Amino acid sequence: MESNDCSIARAKPVSAGYELRLVVILCLAGGIAALDAQAIFYLMPFIADEFALTDGQIGFLGSAVLIGWSLSGLAIGLISDRIGKRKPFLIGAFLGLALLSSLSALAAGFLTLFLARVLIGMAEGPIIPIKQTMVIAESRPSRRGLNMGIVQNFGAQLLGSLLGPLIIIAIATQLGWRLAFLIAGVPAIIIAFLIWQFLREPAVQAGTTPAFNSTADPVRMQSSDPESGIARLWRLIRIPNVLLCIAIATPGVAWYFILLTFVPVILVRELGFTPAQMSQAVAMVGAAGVVSAALVPGLSDKLGRKWLVVIFCLIGTFAPLGVYFAGASSLVVGASLFLGCSMAGTFPLVMATIPQENVPSTDRATATSLVMCVSQLGGGVLGPLVAGKLAEQVSAFAPILLAVGLALAAAIFATLLTPPSEAT
Repeated sequence: MESNDCSIARAKPVSAGYELRLVVILCLAGGIAALDAQAIFYLMPFIADEFALTDGQIGFLGSAVLIGWSLSGLAIGLISDRIGKRKPFLIGAFLGLALLSSLSALAAGFLTLFLARVLIGMAEGPIIPIKQTMVIAESRPSRRGLNMGIVQNFGAQLLGSLLGPLIIIAIATQLGWRLAFLIAGVPAIIIAFLIWQFLREPAVQAGTTPAFNSTADPVRMQSSDPESGIARLWRLIRIPNVLLCIAIATPGVAWYFILLTFVPVILVRELGFTPAQMSQAVAMVGAAGVVSAALVPGLSDKLGRKWLVVIFCLIGTFAPLGVYFAGASSLVVGASLFLGCSMAGTFPLVMATIPQENVPSTDRATATSLVMCVSQLGGGVLGPLVAGKLAEQVSAFAPILLAVGLALAAAIFATLLTPPSEAT
């Protein structure tokens, strides 16, 4: 790894009580953000009927949040690292989310809904990079992967993917999809208050470079040289494991958002599921995410990061294959989505834990923002767009087959990961 003059110091002891409080609050925060971001996927059958959307337009709407999310996340990550502050940006993100959540409910057509989702993405963009930077600074090394997995995925999958489709579709069925959007954004105000009242600003420490499976205290490094944002991004992207994380996360994110965007529509339109049956099947995506949020990162603390990522990316092929071959069997669809979507447990590792373990702490938010920005634009935005075009021109099931190839690609790139001492 490239570095300037470095000072070596021992990490200060971490309070287990505060560590737990931080993880609980930020886990809940991730759930609230995911509930609002993913609501559009569950409401898509209602919206598509009212606005007479094409498959291509459905793909655009599925990507809209990620356009704003990736750009604002990278910009705020750079600013946060430069000034050494985390907490104010996180509070501001949730206040912005609460303020902007009503825009989707007011949409009059495709264009206004698309713009509303882009703005929501801009509010949510800094949330994962900033909160993961706070978590790694306050976590004991032996629990780093587990804590970061819980904070990024457990709440998001529990509220956003497991309970979300059940709650959101029930509201939409009874009261309409617009009110469902309104309700999804209200809890963000409570999250902003909890962060302000109960979490502290983490100290900006020097960087760390432990091995993937190491539980030793990290070596701390810090540079005092001024550096432009472009130079910082170029320096980070030249770190092999950061570049590999981008290569893994990009097809992984495309896999995930193609499933979220097109599985609900395929189940209703092509396989004849009722909205209630669809919501129950899609909830298995969240159930898998809840389990894998602790399972995959937790195991990586004990067994190492690399092969856990490879194995669960391969398992990710089961989700689209199950939908493709299940026919109208809700049991097979649900079981396939539950097993295959455990791949989501790799996301905290490749977006946050591995990149942040390879860079100084003064670059942590930027490193995660960089991986997320490229993977969300390249995978989350382009993935559903390409899938939508394939659905229009080839087959309604083409997005599902594309997702199989994307999970395989992520697994192949993951085999190239190396411990930081070898990668740098």
